[in-house]
Amino acid sequence: MTLPSYPPYPAASDPDPSPSASRAQRRQDALYPPPQPDIPDRAWPLRTWLVVIIVLLSGLGLAASSVAVSSIMREVIYSRVDEDLINSLGGWARNSEIFKSDSASRPPSDYVVIKLFEDGSSVVFNDPGELPRLSPVVVGGPPQTVDSTPGSGTKTRWRVIAHREEGVTTVVAKDLTRDSALLYGLAMVQFIISLLVLAVLALLSYYVVRQAMAPLREVERTAGEIAAGDLDRRVPAWPRTTEVGQLAYALNTMIGQLQESVETAQSKEEQMRRFVGDASHELRTPLTSVRGYTELYRSGATDDVDMVLKRIDDESRRMSLLVEDLLALTRAEGSRLDLKPVDLLELSLSVAGSARAAFPGRTVHVKNKTSSVPVVEGDASRLHQVLLNLISNGLTHGGPEAEVTVTLQLEDEDVVLSVVDDGRGMPSDVAAQVFERFYREDASRSRASGGSGLGLAITKSLVDKHGGTITVDSEEGVGSTFTVRLPRVKD
Repeated sequence: MTLPSYPPYPAASDPDPSPSASRAQRRQDALYPPPQPDIPDRAWPLRTWLVVIIVLLSGLGLAASSVAVSSIMREVIYSRVDEDLINSLGGWARNSEIFKSDSASRPPSDYVVIKLFEDGSSVVFNDPGELPRLSPVVVGGPPQTVDSTPGSGTKTRWRVIAHREEGVTTVVAKDLTRDSALLYGLAMVQFIISLLVLAVLALLSYYVVRQAMAPLREVERTAGEIAAGDLDRRVPAWPRTTEVGQLAYALNTMIGQLQESVETAQSKEEQMRRFVGDASHELRTPLTSVRGYTELYRSGATDDVDMVLKRIDDESRRMSLLVEDLLALTRAEGSRLDLKPVDLLELSLSVAGSARAAFPGRTVHVKNKTSSVPVVEGDASRLHQVLLNLISNGLTHGGPEAEVTVTLQLEDEDVVLSVVDDGRGMPSDVAAQVFERFYREDASRSRASGGSGLGLAITKSLVDKHGGTITVDSEEGVGSTFTVRLPRVKD
């Protein structure tokens, strides 16, 4: 009898195991769980799993095949033994000559013949020292497999058939030792062959799986390099009819979209940095001027309030213009274009009319040298801004007598739009920098004349967004020519 086990009593040094103490302990364990031991990662690689599965399935197939072959061979051997037993019962087992000790027609050595008489006596021929157990044998029935008689000390199996005729029962039994040994040998040969086949199959499957999974290892290496920051890496393009090819295509597509998103975010961040830097740099001077005039008036150095307010108003207007131009530049660099077919001839005539209205008394010509309608894919409002900026730049910086001519031509696959003024022109070093932000020809960078220095930067940004190019060719005293090339829409 085993005694029931009970929880141990708390030690004398243990705190009182009251419910409140238990709740406090549980709360502490929940807030500060005890460190868990590191559990080693015992997961097998996929290629190992595949090899194991192949070997297991092959082993099951070979085992089933061996069982089937052994069963068939057992049936064949037993059928042959049964046929011999039936033939012997109807042939030599009835021959009385075999019972004579000097007879040459004795039964085979692995056969035993037993005669059972009605008076209970029996005669055994070829007695090997052990006899089959006859109690389960059915007289007149088919051959049966029985064990040896109890107490014989052996485990010999017998195939037995019995027949009764004229009060005498004849039993013919065959020792199955040699047949069992044959079946056992066959089973061992199959087992050894199966082991060899499984060993060779394991090596071959490991090699084949390793070769088949080489693209996955390449995907793994590429993914690691991408995770390390190399977004220009791509997985090799395998045929998309395979699973690896589909994986590579999906991964490359995902990486491309990710890279585009990252580059867009970086571009937006860079635009914001430049905007903040440019704004802080350009707003410093007018803010300093406003503060200077304010301090001048406060200190009593001047009593001309109108002059101070006029200067503050001028500086505030320049700041407002600068902020508007900065916002326009930012929108030009970051906004999406509403692309539609645009007729540049119609657009040029419209912009020329707007320029004449903005600059009364000035001359703006439009010359069409194209053989067909010059149509491009673009944003009409943005292209209007580009052309108006170039015309305004020529009228403003070319001098009060300068005229502007807009010329349209077709060259190869492009529409070439030239804005020519016959004004003062520019030196080559100035012409090379006119598209930079806040660049002014005046070395003192005075804000008293001219704009913010962003007009041509905005123009170049918009042309670049349309997939075109813009260049300038200028000569002092002759004039300037701004040339814009845009891809033409084919008829």
